[in-house]
Amino acid sequence: MRGIEREFRRILGDIARFRNIEAYVIAAVGAALVVLDVIGEVDQGLQLTVITAALALLVFRNTRPDQRPADLDDILKDRQSYGTFRDFIHGGKVLWVYGPSNVNVLRDSSDIKRELLDKGGEVRVIIQDPAQEASLAILRQQLDPNNNLDHDIKGSLFTLNKMLTWGNVQYRLAPYSPGFSLTIIDPDGRDGRLVVEFFGFHNEFIRDRMHIVIERRQSQYWFEYWAQQFGVMWEISREDTLQSG
Repeated sequence: MRGIEREFRRILGDIARFRNIEAYVIAAVGAALVVLDVIGEVDQGLQLTVITAALALLVFRNTRPDQRPADLDDILKDRQSYGTFRDFIHGGKVLWVYGPSNVNVLRDSSDIKRELLDKGGEVRVIIQDPAQEASLAILRQQLDPNNNLDHDIKGSLFTLNKMLTWGNVQYRLAPYSPGFSLTIIDPDGRDGRLVVEFFGFHNEFIRDRMHIVIERRQSQYWFEYWAQQFGVMWEISREDTLQSG
């Protein structure tokens, strides 16, 4: 009885909110025809009309988009969820990257060379300006305590200056951190894709940070939004007067 009562309440709730009204109307007419057919004869044309309407409704419902809520665990990921960096950049022509030191990206500089630069690709990198002490002081407090930010920036600058000799590579120094990092492949391409990584606060390990992977074909609006964010950051960041190339 409780199950019937729950169903009855669900139906009343749907009707009160004008949900599934067409289905309830056809169900009610069909039930009425069954009752009339038991106590007397019902015109076959009317029966066929109701059956046709019910079939049409079923076909129409199958064309509706899936209304189930998205599984956030399929959208919000950690660093391990999107495979290797080489797999992510494979097939790309342009790479844009921002991170406080980008030490984890530049650790794979040989992959960048093979997958992009050796094929005539372009690379733009933004890291934190080591001369901006106030910004660095905040980042040292915010980021993972297991990493030495100053040491990582120094190592990245060494790697970047080496990469300048490999091809079309540019880098700039950001005055402050926006609280996220960005890795973008082909910002103007049809198959563009990007990863937004949110720093959080004192994650024990860098891989624990929340990431969102966005492909242009999934959401052109949000893909272009984040690509434009990088563009703004590039414009306000300065060239390194000590870089060689």
